[in-house]
Amino acid sequence: MTTRRMMRWILIPAVACGIASAWEIAGASAMAQSIGVPWSVLGHDAQHTAISRFTANTLNRVEWQTPVDLDPQYSGNELFIHYGSPIVTRANTVVIPVKTGAWDGFQVEGRSATTGTLIWTGTTDYVLPAHDWTPSCGIAITPQNQVYYPGAGGTVYYRNSADAATTGTGQIAFYGMANYLAASGTYQANVQIDTPLTADRYGDILDCKAGLRALTQAGAERGSPRRRRPGGTRASSRW
Repeated sequence: MTTRRMMRWILIPAVACGIASAWEIAGASAMAQSIGVPWSVLGHDAQHTAISRFTANTLNRVEWQTPVDLDPQYSGNELFIHYGSPIVTRANTVVIPVKTGAWDGFQVEGRSATTGTLIWTGTTDYVLPAHDWTPSCGIAITPQNQVYYPGAGGTVYYRNSADAATTGTGQIAFYGMANYLAASGTYQANVQIDTPLTADRYGDILDCKAGLRALTQAGAERGSPRRRRPGGTRASSRW
């Protein structure tokens, strides 16, 4: 297997703790991520520094592995695709976006960082925007341990716990779910999330197209200067 082919798998080496890179995540002897600075979004944080507070030991064996692409489309020996970054919770659950179709289709998996055991699977109707290289499906975890991932029409799906096998789930839209449900086809044809999601310290979820755009609100009308997160806490945003 070539190096390029290996990149469609998450490789979990035996390390001391924390994250060595976007593809190398804490193994069996790992300690949970920092409460203050979890690896919660693409590149660790909103600035995508990819710097962990923890230093990994020598990566000398693979603890477990799992595919991030169930139907990879090779061009010769190349894969022209960007895969979504795995993220890690404080309880050491690895959350992974997985491509399920040839050119589209995704699901999100929560796995034990110790054994790789599947804990939960979340489905999504997210459709990629127009592209050359295949873009990623970017997910995020908030400090409140909610996990968010993109859906169709600019909507966002969430799970109230990134660690639990059973938890509350839902779908929200920055322009209001009532509007989406009344004209879902129109929104799906005209509104798309096209960057990885980012979580701020207050639990707001944003994408980064044309600056920061708040996506987490439930019921607020478009153009309102205030948004609500699923739990009802008010949060500032802009669109």
